[in-house]
Amino acid sequence: MRSRQFIELISSLLILFFLAGPAYASPLAKQVVIHRDQWGVPHIRGESDAAVVFGSAWAQSEDHFWQLEDTYIKALGRYAEMVGDSGVSSDLDVALFDIVGSSQRDFTSLPLEIQTLARAFADGYNFFLERNPDVTPRLIARMEPWHVLAFERYMILPRLLGAAHAPSREVTRLEAEELASLGSNQWAIGPDRTRNGTAMLFINPHQPWYGSGMFTEMHVKSDSGWDFSGAMYPGAPFPTAGFNNHLGWAYTVNEADISDVYRLTFDHPSDPDLYRYGDDWRRAESWEIELTVKGDAQPRRYQLRKSHHGPITKQEDESHFLAIKVPRLYDGSRMVQSLAQSRATNFDEWYAAASSLQLQTFNTMYADADGNIFYLYNGTVAKRKLGVDWTKPVDGSDPELEWGDFHPIEELPQVFNPASGFMQNTNSTPFTTTDDGNPSMLDFPAYMVEDATDDKRRAQMSRWLLRQANDVTFEKWQEMAFDTTLYWPMTELPRYQRRFESLQHTHPELASEVRPYLEHLLDWDYRSSLKSTQTTLAVAWYEELYGRGYPVETLKEEFVADIPARFSALARAAKTLEGRHGNWQVSYGDVHRLQRHAPYGSSSSVPFDDREPSLGVAGVRGPLGVAFTIYHTSPTDDPNRQFEYATTGSSYKAVYEFHPDGVKAASYLHYGQSHNPESPHFFDQAKLLSERRFKPAWFHWDDVVANTQRAYSPGD
Repeated sequence: MRSRQFIELISSLLILFFLAGPAYASPLAKQVVIHRDQWGVPHIRGESDAAVVFGSAWAQSEDHFWQLEDTYIKALGRYAEMVGDSGVSSDLDVALFDIVGSSQRDFTSLPLEIQTLARAFADGYNFFLERNPDVTPRLIARMEPWHVLAFERYMILPRLLGAAHAPSREVTRLEAEELASLGSNQWAIGPDRTRNGTAMLFINPHQPWYGSGMFTEMHVKSDSGWDFSGAMYPGAPFPTAGFNNHLGWAYTVNEADISDVYRLTFDHPSDPDLYRYGDDWRRAESWEIELTVKGDAQPRRYQLRKSHHGPITKQEDESHFLAIKVPRLYDGSRMVQSLAQSRATNFDEWYAAASSLQLQTFNTMYADADGNIFYLYNGTVAKRKLGVDWTKPVDGSDPELEWGDFHPIEELPQVFNPASGFMQNTNSTPFTTTDDGNPSMLDFPAYMVEDATDDKRRAQMSRWLLRQANDVTFEKWQEMAFDTTLYWPMTELPRYQRRFESLQHTHPELASEVRPYLEHLLDWDYRSSLKSTQTTLAVAWYEELYGRGYPVETLKEEFVADIPARFSALARAAKTLEGRHGNWQVSYGDVHRLQRHAPYGSSSSVPFDDREPSLGVAGVRGPLGVAFTIYHTSPTDDPNRQFEYATTGSSYKAVYEFHPDGVKAASYLHYGQSHNPESPHFFDQAKLLSERRFKPAWFHWDDVVANTQRAYSPGD
């Protein structure tokens, strides 16, 4: 207790010290040392947590200044000033949900420790600009501490809106594919399945490789005992998923019903701001904003409104409008939960931190040095009326449809140390997490789990791999993380072989046409590789049958009852490949490539070019059911862009083995650690991905020091 009081006293004194002015920046800089390893990953060690976070801001500014500032510009609702019309939608969301105003108001109500860390991060950014006058910010010449809270709220908002099935802006086909494909893979195995009797964890988010959702890697260590390594978005003060010496966890996107849309009726005879509620009326709050839009001579004015349910986002007709209710957007900071989880030393401490449910969504998977493995279908799910379809707009005038309290963590689907000894989630149902020990769908309200029956092929492939996993070494665990066995060909090609026998009798001409293509596919072990020509043909055929987006795991309607049409689609796929590449037998790695450009805020604007250097990659789109998941761009009409370039999936891969005497870890970050094309770490990790291997993720400090290429303090 005295120790806790002492820490709180020191935190309070630090706040007062920081409030004194910017002169503190130089002392903090001298209290932290950044150790860069051979891959450029920053291992940041400081005398205090605040010094570490100061160093985090400096290191991120070195690595990703353009992207860090770009995201903060969005969080402040000023993106249209930079990019024009394409930024208006984002700015309107920020204004509607009061990201800026609420963050300014709420910041001083945060725990003093969180204020201290946010202030340290802001001042690390400012100190970087002060000491690097050659770096010119586009807008944020000075970061304020409350900006960090605005960043946090902005980054979770799209996920909350998506959970509400809210109307969204129009996007390009590539943007739609990228948004839809955001997901992840996560696995854990227990001691009975490993050679050393340890628990192991595989973390593999499928975030975009460009824009606000990209990942960076970092290791933070302070003399207070905080010691954590993992990944986060550029702009976060510290990693939000990863590992310490005792435990680790991973996130994947889920579809918990955490947000809802309410239909409001505005039909008052004399007051247009009154909407029906029960037997009476309620008044919508209305306000006007101005947005500065690049290219416009004058600011644009917008009239915004919100109801007691939430902001009004769409007008359906003359009297009906839609409002969105989201959970806990303004309830403190998710950093409180993340920090407590990263400091935990055992399952009870970690579970207590997760129980706050300040993180509103995401499947969560965990493993630790005590041999525990755990899965949680995480979500801030409100208790609500049964028998209502909450996936659609509900009657905003009905008081019975108001939210109740949030379900506590104990009432969410979860799995602890299953008898099967393994677990997985790939953005799929929690009810097929493992083979033995799953939660039962009947034990939870129907509204809670929207993806209750969604057993994706990635999940089926994961279980297939994991149930065969025995006597697993750390090296074998790394190999499994890069497994390229494709579930769809493995399960469907034998069926098509049988169907082909009938096709020879019913459609002999078609059978003759497709015979060489089918025989080529059948002469295959169903694994993707750089040299595999079968993979290229199988993927092309799949996209003819199912489509190219995501999740596209259901046959197109025209193929459901027409087997010959499916074989015709195989012939079309082969001819398309031949027309594009001159041969229908083309090696997968020759046309599925890795190439990096910077700076770009979205993959849809990246000028990929077949004439520029690139590397082949064997990862395949998730809907075919594969552990090594990569999503690529489509070929275009441009003759210099016929290859498909990786833009999403396997954005950060890491494997951990938790020994009682310490953790062992290996990782990979898409492309490399630096956003700077002149840096040796701009594209150095792409070779790892191309070769399907990890790099060491050094954690024990003796190893960090032994592998340090450069050690320095901010401003040196």
